[in-house]
Amino acid sequence: MPRTPKLFTFTLTPSEIAEMEAPSGQGGHQGLHAHIRTKLAEGPKLTFDDCELGELIRYMTQYESGGFQTRLHRAFIRSVCEQIGATPL
Repeated sequence: MPRTPKLFTFTLTPSEIAEMEAPSGQGGHQGLHAHIRTKLAEGPKLTFDDCELGELIRYMTQYESGGFQTRLHRAFIRSVCEQIGATPL
């Protein structure tokens, strides 16, 4: 039986949304950025399945720090921590 993905919903604040409004190019980081921007065009509430959440957390934590990773961290750290019951660093 195929597994049903768990869904996670985040509501970003205006300052968190602003972190994601910068232009994106091509490639892995940019693909994720474009995906997030497409979701944000519908409003501040974003829903990710568990695979998408894993990708988001990997980009926030496991890749070299850079412009996108820093903005991604600032935009989602509060929401991710709320989902897992942690305190943002």
